[in-house]
Formats: sequence, structure tokens, C-alpha cells
Amino acid sequence: MDIKHHTHPDQLETYSFWWSEIRLVLAALALLMGGVPAVFLLLPFAYGITWPLLKLCWLITGAASLYLGYRWFTAGQKVFGGKKNHDLVAFGVSVISGINLGLTGLLGANIGMRILSGRLVFAIVGLLYLWAAWHLYKRYNQHGKRVF
Repeated sequence: MDIKHHTHPDQLETYSFWWSEIRLVLAALALLMGGVPAVFLLLPFAYGITWPLLKLCWLITGAASLYLGYRWFTAGQKVFGGKKNHDLVAFGVSVISGINLGLTGLLGANIGMRILSGRLVFAIVGLLYLWAAWHLYKRYNQHGKRVF
């Protein structure tokens, strides 16, 4: 297995996109359940193992989101070949929320949840994440399975 294949910009784009898509859905579920990561509800007895893995996932999320943001910037601030508002909003939701989670992994505190919290806010943001994931998935397929 050649590492150059996996570190090629096209592959990194694909990996980062899919990581972000899955993360949007999982984060939406967590928010809809009151802001608690699902892994803590599924495996409450394994907190000592799941917490470090969750922090690692948050750091990877931040890195993937920063990479997608960098690729967007170098592609002329275009996503899916253009600058359609819905595409940019969905992409922005993904990248900004991913960077927020990356910072959560570094700082140990979720800045977004500190600014706005509460069940209603979590539900609205969770639904926004689900919309963003669906929209990005749809546009990704329409654009030949490419983001930029």
C-alpha cells in the first residue's frame, strides 16, 4: 500500500469529506439527545476508554475541517464548482462546526456550547447539521463525487 496514494490531495479531500459527513450526523444525534455524545449513552461503563478516543476523534475532525477550509480557499472560495448560497452555507456549517470540535479536543471545552446552549438550541443546531449533511451528500454526488 503506497502512502502517497492516501496523502494525495484528492484522497485527503475524499477522506476529509466523508469524515465530516459522518461527524455531522453523529453530532446531530448527540445534540438531539441533549448535547451528550452518543458513545457515553451506549457505553457508560467504558468512560475511561471512550473519553480519550472521543478527544482524538475531535482532533481529527478539526484537522479534516481545516483541510477542507484550506482546499475551499485555494479553490477560489468555490464548492461544487460554484458559489451557490445553499452549498456555501452547508459547507460553512460543516467546516465551522468541525473546527469548533477540534478546538474542543484541544481545550477541553466546547466553545459553541458555551456561547449558546439549551435543549431548543441543541435541537435546532442538530437539525441544521442533518440538513447540511444531506445537502453536502446530494451535491457531492451531483458534482461527480468531488467537493472542489
